[in-house]
Amino acid sequence: MRLQGKRVLVTGSARGIGQGIAEKFVMEGASVVLLDFRADQLEESAAAIRKAARERGIDVEVSSVVCDLSEPEQVDKAAQAAWDCWGGIDILINNAGIATRESFVDIPLSRWQKIIDVNLNATFQLSQWIAKQMIGSGIRGSIVNMASKNGLAGSAVLAHYNASKGGVVLLTQSMAVDLAGNGIRVNAVAPGFIDTPLDRELKEKSAETLKLTERTPMRRLGTIEEVANAFLFLASEEASYITGTTIVVDGGHIANASDL
Repeated sequence: MRLQGKRVLVTGSARGIGQGIAEKFVMEGASVVLLDFRADQLEESAAAIRKAARERGIDVEVSSVVCDLSEPEQVDKAAQAAWDCWGGIDILINNAGIATRESFVDIPLSRWQKIIDVNLNATFQLSQWIAKQMIGSGIRGSIVNMASKNGLAGSAVLAHYNASKGGVVLLTQSMAVDLAGNGIRVNAVAPGFIDTPLDRELKEKSAETLKLTERTPMRRLGTIEEVANAFLFLASEEASYITGTTIVVDGGHIANASDL
């Protein structure tokens, strides 16, 4: 097991990619704290992960913390609660994110701020808190942030989301440089079009998104497991000499830029 004995915090883990990452990590021997603002779904996610692990004969430790990452005063309290669950955190997965499709000229400042708060500011705040504790405890940890192909190339009707994810990419690089001397690696994963609840919700609101996979060389949506595998690699010792990088998991979409 690649994460045996590791203590992990995964944000946005009540469903979708976050739940998939948490389950993947548990199967690799980690004790995981799930964090999300959806209390009911969070408990359902924890129960589903425990059940799947026990069916495979894995003795699991899964806990949960409810937190709205758009509320700064909640973030530090949630971080402390997660840290206290297992007496420390070895791996932080900043997965939580939100998105809304709307024209640039129609974006209200309140929604711009909300998306920046959840996708970028909370990643900074939570990472800073956990990194300080890792340094103080002598933990040579790993932080993996959720970026996006939209943080690497622009697109219509997602200015706020794109800006937040572009920020995550550069924040990841900057954190990696600052924290390398403390033995803390920081990387990011940039998915393309993945079959998730959020992706399906966005598609329902915009018929145009149905055409996007036609422009992806692999001609399909990615799976949650394929993204979780990238997070697992970067979090594990297999990536011990990798920091400050962003792995793109998009079926070749960005590589096909001339046809976008």
